[in-house]
Amino acid sequence: MLKKIIPTVLLLVASSICFSQDIVAIKKGDRTLSLKKGTQYRTCSTELDFENFDYSGDRHFLLFRHFDEKLKVTLFLGFSNLSEAYDQCSKNIKIKIMRESDGKNILDINEANRIYLTYLQDMYRVGGNTLGVRTSIAVKRLDTSREIIFPFSIRKRDSEKAVMRKIDRIGGFSFFDPTSIPKEFRFISKNGKYIAPLGTSCNLEKFYMGIWNVETRKEISAKEIDDLIRKGVRCEDMFG
Repeated sequence: MLKKIIPTVLLLVASSICFSQDIVAIKKGDRTLSLKKGTQYRTCSTELDFENFDYSGDRHFLLFRHFDEKLKVTLFLGFSNLSEAYDQCSKNIKIKIMRESDGKNILDINEANRIYLTYLQDMYRVGGNTLGVRTSIAVKRLDTSREIIFPFSIRKRDSEKAVMRKIDRIGGFSFFDPTSIPKEFRFISKNGKYIAPLGTSCNLEKFYMGIWNVETRKEISAKEIDDLIRKGVRCEDMFG
């Protein structure tokens, strides 16, 4: 069974300014955001304290980080749709921060396909008293928080051997420092139809390696890759 431990601080380098279409968000306090749309400014309170925020790959969501008093660690567990936040702010309503149902760190959210990715690191025994760190990824429906099952999805009934095999499918034993992920890395394609569980970058020559099709739940095949290349589909077209 996969045992949860205190996750490391997650996600790209946090920013105090975030853009979503023509909305700009600026942190003003532990529970205060300033939102600018065109020439209109709104300053509102949020439901929860937050240290800072980042933005989703499609820039439609704010991903809030906060300090968990129980775990004594900073986590990315809350998020808000930026357009909805602006509407709430315009009506003098506190900005709602949605929480991840299983208490896992949020890696990315996509509005087009209404999905999001969560991230968890845990320890495993390498041999003797030596411990290693492994990374697991879950893909969920935004509206229901129901997990979309992939071959790499960890299930409660999985044996330790099965867990190790599944994590290996996404390269989860390689070094992965969530605090130093380059800003150009993306985890969900713009249309939400493809995911890169541990991220991809258009700076990589073989950016399509390790990409999975959300509809088929399979890693994209050599044929699919050839079709994309033949059609002239660029990384920027998929992940922006």
